[in-house]
Amino acid sequence: MTRSVLALAALVGGALAAGSATFPVGDSDLFWHLATGRETLARGLGRADVFSWTARGVPVATDQWLGQVILFGAYSSGSWLGVLAVRTLAVAALVGCVAAAALVRRPGSPVIAIAIAVPAILLSRFIWTERPELFGIALFAALVLLLQLEGRRPLYLAAALLIVWANVHGSFALGAVLVLLVAAHGLATPRADRRAYVLAAAGAVLSVVLTPSGIGTLAAPGLHLFDPPRQIQEWALPDPLTVPGAMWAILLGLVVLSACLSTPARTRDVIVLVPVALLSLLAVRHTPLFAIAATPYLVAHLPPALRVIAARFGIAGEEAAPRPRRVPAGIDVALAAAGTVLMVGAVVLGPRDPEESGFPSAALPLLPSGPGVLAQYDWGGWLIWRAPATPVFVDGRLVPYRGAVLADYRTVVEARPGWREVIDRRGIRWILVRPGDPVAVRAQELGWRTHARSAGFVLIAVSESSPQSRP
Repeated sequence: MTRSVLALAALVGGALAAGSATFPVGDSDLFWHLATGRETLARGLGRADVFSWTARGVPVATDQWLGQVILFGAYSSGSWLGVLAVRTLAVAALVGCVAAAALVRRPGSPVIAIAIAVPAILLSRFIWTERPELFGIALFAALVLLLQLEGRRPLYLAAALLIVWANVHGSFALGAVLVLLVAAHGLATPRADRRAYVLAAAGAVLSVVLTPSGIGTLAAPGLHLFDPPRQIQEWALPDPLTVPGAMWAILLGLVVLSACLSTPARTRDVIVLVPVALLSLLAVRHTPLFAIAATPYLVAHLPPALRVIAARFGIAGEEAAPRPRRVPAGIDVALAAAGTVLMVGAVVLGPRDPEESGFPSAALPLLPSGPGVLAQYDWGGWLIWRAPATPVFVDGRLVPYRGAVLADYRTVVEARPGWREVIDRRGIRWILVRPGDPVAVRAQELGWRTHARSAGFVLIAVSESSPQSRP
């Protein structure tokens, strides 16, 4: 990888990361990640739930422990600005790796390479949030970049990257599969550097076991893969009628078009693209992964495919990519420095406080200590951080609540048949939901006391009544 590729990737990554730094932190899952990171540093790795009253003591996933510690470490060092800085660095790494992977495949046409990378960068924008997931996507982009490069060193780096990634986020499982497939193909190729491929495969295997939970780290990724929670938007099937779904569908179509009209793909491209394309069919959450993996292939094969189409309409086009031009070292340094300055400046001037307007802050002084509060799913993680004396009914961690707890939550909030019985059985004493939620409407009809209300939330005390009077 040339100096010019690195410099231009640093500029693109830094510039877009600077743009992302103008938005405050405040993802709904950030707060429970922070609380978990705090618990890990204070008491050691938590393997059982301590934040809820419905699943207390139930085993929890540990596949994001390092990402959570990084987030809380950033908060401890620099408050919310520290979290913003870490998020901005992750965005810069993600965008920079996507840009570099594109430039590596077409170094003589940087404008074309970056232009083709734009859709992947835009699609990844939907996960530029302060979660370990963002770190995982950035590491995936780094892996895709390494797999574009020849030689031993990229394979060694891929092995090391997987071992770190496995402790940051469960998405490492996809990376481990891809590296194992690449290594298997390399070992089956005559005159291949077997040592490099063996070490890459070893890194993939070690990434599965060199975690606090060992092979159990695969439990959470496996659960989401084979039984995704479709009721949550990011786990729904991709919908081409939405903006991210349309971008994903267009990229998928361009890959198919390029495969039909361009020269045959490298085997390694196929090894990377096919599994990620199949994965992207399963959930919206996976579509940015496909966009990132498809970018290097499209940079190499989409222009020739478009030339074939142009030729059929009698339009002449450039037949070969120009050779990369030598750029003075001073210009490369200036480009990289410009990206860095933009990023650092944006963080320094960035918002100091989190965006919490979507959370029921006014209800906090009224919440009772101890169990008994059922709050909106999206607010659970925020309450773990802001109201630690009030354990939650459910929150964004999802894994400990799958099954009965999540089913009971939906029954109550949606006022499904039997919702009053669930309230009694669970011992729900307070309900904190949105005013338009069915349970809020039914509670109002039943005359239950409202303790606080705003345009965004309503806090209701559950009233006792005889079973005969229940609807």
